Amino acid sequence: MPFRTEHVGSLLRPAALREARRDFAAGAIDAETLRAAEDDAVLAALRAQDAVGIDVVTDGEFRRADFRAGLAAAVTGLREEVFDSAWRSGDSEVTVKSRVWRVEGPVTQTAPIAADEAAFLASNASVPFKVTLPSPGYVAERFFDPGTYAPYASVAELAETFVRILGDEIAALVELGVPYVQLDNPGYATFLDGRARTRLSAKGRDPDRAFREMLAADRALLESVPREHGTTYALHVCRGNNASSWQHEGDYDPVAEELFGSLPVDRLLLEYDDERSGGFECLRFVPAGTVAVLGLISTKVATVESPTALLRRLGQASAYIDADRLALSPQCGFATHADGANAVATDAQYAKLAVAVETAHRFFDGR
Repeated sequence: MPFRTEHVGSLLRPAALREARRDFAAGAIDAETLRAAEDDAVLAALRAQDAVGIDVVTDGEFRRADFRAGLAAAVTGLREEVFDSAWRSGDSEVTVKSRVWRVEGPVTQTAPIAADEAAFLASNASVPFKVTLPSPGYVAERFFDPGTYAPYASVAELAETFVRILGDEIAALVELGVPYVQLDNPGYATFLDGRARTRLSAKGRDPDRAFREMLAADRALLESVPREHGTTYALHVCRGNNASSWQHEGDYDPVAEELFGSLPVDRLLLEYDDERSGGFECLRFVPAGTVAVLGLISTKVATVESPTALLRRLGQASAYIDADRLALSPQCGFATHADGANAVATDAQYAKLAVAVETAHRFFDGR
C-alpha cells in the first residue's frame, strides 16, 4: 500500500534545542553536547510522530539551519550571503531575512550531507522514514553567480557537479537502508508566477530555458539513483516557506504536463493549502504509478483544519486522478528555516498531523 499520510520534513525546533544551538554558537558548549541535545530532540519528535500515526516520519531536520544547510556544509567552494528579501503574507508584502550561498570556487564534497542523520533514524525510527535533500536543479540555479568563478560558465555546467554530488549521497543513503528520499525544489514555483518570471527575465535569464535546465538536472539525478532496493523517491514543489510567508503563487498548469511527466518519481508533493495554488485540473498530468501527495493542510496558520473540509477537497481532486493515487500532507515544512519558524504552536503542529491521519483513514479505508 502507498503511504497515505506524511509531512514535508521540517518540524518546529523545541526550545531546548534552540538554546543548545545558541550556546554552541557562543562557545558555551562543545559539539558533543550539541549532538546529545539534537539526539534527544529527534527521539522526542519520533515518539510524537508515532503517537499521531503518520505513515512516514522524519528527524524534523533538527540538525540543519535550513533545508539547504546540510549540502552547503558538506562541500567546498561556497560563500554565504545574508540579505533582506521580499516575501508575501496574506495580502501584503513583508521583508524577511534570507540567505543564499554563491559559488566562488571548485565545488567538491568533503563530508556526508545527510548520512549521519540517516544512520540515527535507521537505528531509532519504528516506521518508514524519509531523508530530504535540495534538488540539483534548484541549487545550481540559486547558487550560480555569473562571472565569479570561471570554470562554471553556466547554470547547466554547475548543475552537472551537483548531480554527481547528490547522486553519490543518495547511493550512500540507500546503502544505509534509507527507504524514502525526497528532493525539495522551490525553484519550479518561479515559473508559475508571472511576477517572478518577469524578475528572472530582468536578470537576463529566459524563464522557459531556465525551467528546462532545472528540469534536466533533476531528471538526470533521478535517472541515476539506485532502484533495485525499492527506495521511494519524491519531489516536493515548494512555493517558499519562511515565518508564515511565501514567495510564489499561481496554477501549476503552465508547467504541469512537462514537470509531472518528465521526472521519474514515485511521489509528487504539491502545495494546495489555499487559493494561491490554483485548482486540481493539472493532476490529470500525473503519470500512472505516481502518487500525488496533496498539501491541503497549512503550516502557515495556527488553525487546525476540519476533516470534513479536507475530505471535500480530496473528493474534488479525485475527479482528475484516481483516488488510490492520492495522499495527504501539510503543504510544506513547519520550520523550513530554523530561525524562521511558522506561526504555529507545537501542539497545533501535531494536531494538524493527527487530522491528516484521521482524514486519510476516513477517505481511503472505505475504498
